Amino acid sequence: MPTSEPEPTPAPTSRTRTPFWVAFVVTFAVLALASCGGVAALVGFDDFSFADFQSTGPVWTPPAAPTAVDSANVDSTNAAPTPTPSSRFQPGGSAENATSSRVNIRRAPGYVNKPADDIVAQMQPGEDVEIVGWSRSIDSLIWWPIRYRSPDGASVEGWVAESTESGVQILAPLP
Repeated sequence: MPTSEPEPTPAPTSRTRTPFWVAFVVTFAVLALASCGGVAALVGFDDFSFADFQSTGPVWTPPAAPTAVDSANVDSTNAAPTPTPSSRFQPGGSAENATSSRVNIRRAPGYVNKPADDIVAQMQPGEDVEIVGWSRSIDSLIWWPIRYRSPDGASVEGWVAESTESGVQILAPLP
């Protein structure tokens, strides 16, 4: 039997290491700077202002809130508001809720800065009301004094707007 020499063990070869941690740290730093705006500042994009994106055209402005009037300074001869004539409704006429939703009947005309108890009842879609006086223009809407008979038989008097601020008709005349 021939004897053979044991094979020499190969010398350990050095493994090439991937610079994982270096790549991880560099990537993390770049993403952090980009998300925080650091890259933009480094490249000279520091004169940015959100004011540049604002429109200079016309914008919607809400109506002015009514201000309280000292009752001692009110002239009693001018206390009654001037009625706003309208050809749609007349006192003694009838109207119906022309919307597909309930409509608030208010204690006084207007809807801006009103207390919660200003709503005295709600009128269902299609229900009738009687117009009991002349309209008033308050809060950019035309308000009509009405008498409403609720489904339980109670008679409620209050105010209902003729239409919404966007022009949706609330009250429609009955023949």
